[in-house]
Amino acid sequence: MKIERAYLLANKTSTSAGSLNRKAEPTLLEIIVDARVNQMGAQRQMTVFGKVYADARIVRVMGEHAADSIGLSGMSLKTFAPSYAITKVAYHQYRTDFYIIVDKKQVGGD
Repeated sequence: MKIERAYLLANKTSTSAGSLNRKAEPTLLEIIVDARVNQMGAQRQMTVFGKVYADARIVRVMGEHAADSIGLSGMSLKTFAPSYAITKVAYHQYRTDFYIIVDKKQVGGD
């Protein structure tokens, strides 16, 4: 387990709900110290995803958070790329776990 920088991206509308001109803009929350990124082992990937991918990770963040996608330390702050879709979210007593697939190439199995 190593500590690194992570970015939580959420699409939020910039105008009120009654307006017809609603535009979703990404909002960015940078988390530095309390984000722990773990690579998942093969058995844990089978348990969570039902498949084994080349690179799947858990991003653990202290507190309760919501996001649509996650960027890791190599993400560009101008283009928000690369960012990864969240496959599963688990809330625990004092933290949120985001499960993401970094490399969708399947390893072994079917």
